[in-house]
Parts: sequence; structure tokens; C-alpha cells
Amino acid sequence: MTSTMPEQDQSSQALHPYANTVGEIPVDEEFSIYNETLPSDTTSLSSSVLNYEYENGRRYHKYGQVQYSMPNDEAEQDRLDLVHHMVSVMLNGELFLAPLKNPQTILDLGTGTGIWAIDIADQFPSAKVIGNDLSPIQPSWVPPNVEFVVDDFENTWMHSEDCFDFIHARTISGCVHNWGCLMKKAYDHLKPNGYFECAEFAIDAFSDDGTLKEDSPYREYINNLNKAGEMTGRPMNIATSLKTWMKDAGFEGVVETVYVIPYGPWPKDQKLKELGKWQYAQAPEGVEAYGLRLYTQVLGWSESEAKLHQALVKKQLSDRSLHIYGKLYVS
Repeated sequence: MTSTMPEQDQSSQALHPYANTVGEIPVDEEFSIYNETLPSDTTSLSSSVLNYEYENGRRYHKYGQVQYSMPNDEAEQDRLDLVHHMVSVMLNGELFLAPLKNPQTILDLGTGTGIWAIDIADQFPSAKVIGNDLSPIQPSWVPPNVEFVVDDFENTWMHSEDCFDFIHARTISGCVHNWGCLMKKAYDHLKPNGYFECAEFAIDAFSDDGTLKEDSPYREYINNLNKAGEMTGRPMNIATSLKTWMKDAGFEGVVETVYVIPYGPWPKDQKLKELGKWQYAQAPEGVEAYGLRLYTQVLGWSESEAKLHQALVKKQLSDRSLHIYGKLYVS
């Protein structure tokens, strides 16, 4: 099947064709907390799932063999919920751009606090929504059509192929070792004509008036994040590659939409000004969330050195004369 959807910035979706012609890509089967032979839909959490790791004043996931750089403590949960709100503002109040029509099975990869999964479950009350993550930080009181599971989406999926109408992923850069393999899994687990949508921020910053200097703390910080991501094999700045990777996996009708998010309320446009206010509050909170573990465990900085440098980054981000912006890619 060939999609009739033109590749232009009208929406962002990846159409799953009837005929799967993509070659097999090996999957990693290191670990899953679930016994996939169990017939039940739910399984009790192992106590080891709740054995968190604490370092540099932050709490991190510890379960399994993969160590991610992002914390999962309450401060980070609050930040993630704020990012969810910001993306909703960017998307004009929508949760997605794909042209969904009454989806009945939805998967949210790396669900985090579960806020997106809960919101889409409310929007489609007849749909079964599953959110997976390595950290069981989601609320227990949720709509009856939502289920949260603890699992590593880079390993063998517990779901059958041709299972979902919609698969969603957002801000999981730095958590993925093999994006080609992940795209292939999404492709295989979608029903014919299902959609996969992925939204990622470019780990970069842009300025049109020269206020972001190449030797500034924030530019050095971005360079350090991307260097550390490459060293861990989980690259950070991948947003511009999403569209290509989707096409390589066999998706058709892939459309990329790019949104701008200013760091501060300096734009004249009212929507951008609102986004800038939220980003002005969120961005400093994200500095340590993204960078502290990478600085200390990957780049070899001491805790005091890392926190001192990142304090300079936060100070720069609070400067109202700094006119920089980021980009969100939705494919």
C-alpha cells in the first residue's frame, strides 16, 4: 500500500502499510520484569523495581541492566508534567497530530508520570491505553482504561504484533541505544493503517541576534550533553533524524512538523510569549536533570565541578537579554 498523504507540514504521522517489507532487525532480550509466558494482563511488581539509586542529591531508576541518565524524583516528575503542558500548548491543545479515528489500542513508550496516557485515555474512553516505563512513578488512581507496566521498551515487547492502533513516544532521546530497532518494533506492533508518532526536542539552542555566544556556559553545556550521549551509545540530539529513521523502518506518509520554543517571554507573538514563560521556568530545572549524571559518571567531573558549571548555565538562562530558542520535532 502507498500512502496518499503528501509530505508537507500539515500534520505529523507515520502510516503503517498493509505489506511489511522491512527486513528483520535483531532485538535485545536482556531483561524484562515480566514473565512473557504468563496469560494475565497484570503482574505484581518485584521489590527490586522500587530499589532506587541516589546520587548527587537526586533519585534515579536502578532496576535492570540499563542505567539511564535522567532522575525520577518528584522534582523531575513536576518538570515532566510542565513539559507535557508546554507541548500541549505547542500542539494547540492537542495530544497528538496523527489523524486518529477512534483508536482502540494505544501504547505510550517511556510514559514517565503517565500524564499523556491518562489524558488520551480520557479522550478515547473506549480505548485500551498502556504506558510502559522502567520507573513505577505513575499514579494509582487512573481511568479504568489505562494500565501502566514496568518494562524496557528496548527489549522484546510483551505485546503481539499487529496489536496497536497508535504508538506514541515523547522526549525519550538519551534513553534509546538503537533507534532503528525501536522503529522496527513500532512498525511490527502496529495494525495495518496504524500510526506511530514521536516528538523530540533538538538538544541544541539557536539565536538570531547573536546573544548566544559560542563560549558561553549554555553552549558548552549542550556540547557536553551531546558528547556524553555519544560516549554512552545513547545519543541525545536525534530529533532531526526521526523522519529518516521512520522511512527506513518502512513507514509511509511520514510528515515532519517543527515547532519553535523561546527561552523567555521575549517574542511579540502571544503564543510564543506564553511558551517562553513556561520554558523560562522549566529550562533551569532541566539543567541538572539532563546533565548531572552525565557530567559525573560519563565525563568524569566531580559533583562540585558539575554543580558549579551547571549553576552558571542556570544563571545564563535567567538572563532576560538572552534571546535563544529551541526546536521540537514531531514525526
